[in-house]
Amino acid sequence: MLPVVSVNLCCYNSERYLRETLESIVNQTYRNWELVIINDGSTDSTETVVKEYADRGFPIVYYYQQNQGLGYSRNEALKRSRGKYIAFIDHDDIWLPEKLERQVAVFENNINVDFVYTDYYVIRNNKRIIKFGNKQPEGDVFKSFLCSYPVHVSTAMARRKAVDKLSSFFNPDLHLTEEYDLFMRLLYISKAAYINKPLATYRYHPDMTSITKEIRLIRETISVIETFKLLDRDFEKEYAETLRYVAYKNSFALSFKLAKDELIQGNILAARDLIRLYRFLNIKVFVFFIFTCLPCNIANWLWRVSLKIKNILNF
Repeated sequence: MLPVVSVNLCCYNSERYLRETLESIVNQTYRNWELVIINDGSTDSTETVVKEYADRGFPIVYYYQQNQGLGYSRNEALKRSRGKYIAFIDHDDIWLPEKLERQVAVFENNINVDFVYTDYYVIRNNKRIIKFGNKQPEGDVFKSFLCSYPVHVSTAMARRKAVDKLSSFFNPDLHLTEEYDLFMRLLYISKAAYINKPLATYRYHPDMTSITKEIRLIRETISVIETFKLLDRDFEKEYAETLRYVAYKNSFALSFKLAKDELIQGNILAARDLIRLYRFLNIKVFVFFIFTCLPCNIANWLWRVSLKIKNILNF
């Protein structure tokens, strides 16, 4: 018999957290699944860890490839998946035991739903907090998600038939937004359901906050949204107001990240010019703008201190 759920897991030098991730999968209360693992050219003991679980008899489909990137790897996982539903998990995340069971039940009871997502925990500085905790959108969510995207990939499950209707799967040219691109294209033609309970845990790493990655993330997001305009000839007209809001939001986010980078590099005038237009947006931006009016060494020091305080308080 074919598995009902195909779990897609892409790995690259994942030995540090992989066992904990695999344990959270094999300990699911729902048992009718296969685990499709793509090893994207790991040079550590990732393959050894996977073999341990395969040798224990778990239904694992394993494939090793030369390093190709996450988008390419996700496509390879999809190609090898036989399940009615596709679940995604990153190599350092964790599922709660009833995650698959709860999501499959939603699908089986809602034939018009093609995508199910959940709340999740974030582990940061050894503390676990819920994200989001409050009710999130359901049904036709595309417009809402354009404004504020609440999905973490490890909480998502999609109906395979709906994914197959898309003109393409994951874009291998995207490095940080490949799942956002696919999920949003899916949600443009499909309905979503939401489980208001944290069923996954996302591990926050300090190196994830590098300004370079944040800037790339925003730029990729802007680029992906531009491609959405090709989904329908009336797209820009139908979503005109939303697109204006999103353009302003992303423009501000990009300017703020670039300004922080300029400040850290000591280019205080460039930082001030980048943020000037948004200086009255909120208190945080206004304080940053004030920093750019101070002597460079003082501004830089104050900003670094404020970031340390923010991390300590888990803001």
